[in-house]
Amino acid sequence: MSNPSLSFGGKIPQNYEDFLGPFIFEPFAADLANRLDWKGVQQVLELACGSGRLTKHLTENLPDGTLFTATDLNADVISVARSKVKSSKVTWTTADMMNIPFDENQFDLVVCQFGVMLVPDQQKALAEIFRVLRPGGKVVFSTWADLLANKLWLISDKVLNEYLAKSTIRSNPGPFSMSDADGVIELLRQTGFKEIISQAVDKYGEIATASMAAYGFIQGLPVSSFIQNENPSLMDDIIEAFEHALIKEIGDRPLKVSQRALVFQACKQS
Repeated sequence: MSNPSLSFGGKIPQNYEDFLGPFIFEPFAADLANRLDWKGVQQVLELACGSGRLTKHLTENLPDGTLFTATDLNADVISVARSKVKSSKVTWTTADMMNIPFDENQFDLVVCQFGVMLVPDQQKALAEIFRVLRPGGKVVFSTWADLLANKLWLISDKVLNEYLAKSTIRSNPGPFSMSDADGVIELLRQTGFKEIISQAVDKYGEIATASMAAYGFIQGLPVSSFIQNENPSLMDDIIEAFEHALIKEIGDRPLKVSQRALVFQACKQS
């Protein structure tokens, strides 16, 4: 990705895993893994594996003999995932979702948690997924639902706008750029997918303190790169303001917040 505000390099991947992995992403990873139908699946591709939350669930459910490749655009992220998911079932490699380095008609199943919406050309990414799927193969992926249904992100958007007069939260590409289910379904149809299903999924995230949530959200996402580019002297002030806003609007010790995602399933017909 060319957008520096979406870079996952440096210390971001480890902060992402330590603070946000169990808090934000684990509930949805478990849900997505439980939705998968393994019948007839011989080769699986995971895109944007991140710190390996979904990857771990996949290795635990993978049928014997199934080939599994986990990929991410960023090598630093893969390093964190490999340290977490110690399984001989996984082959790891870097991959750009807009130029997937595999042959056409290779995979029976492609999965991706919260990744497609971060790609600069989302339709091209879907076309690449379609290309590498075998006829009869399926893609299952998640995106965030409407920002108003995700209070943690909504509060962060308000704080960033207060300090910087702009925010990456509503950007495209960005975490909420595919929050319109009908729009995503139309993209899938235009790409050639059939039997398209979408479903909203509500989960709760819990973390010990609002302080941990604020630090992890800023330092464990590309939000930190965005602040560094705009005004690095405001980093600590933004984290503190975010913590206070979370305490005021959600609570503390523990901080527990509802979250909503969309899960899409679609087939490449034979």
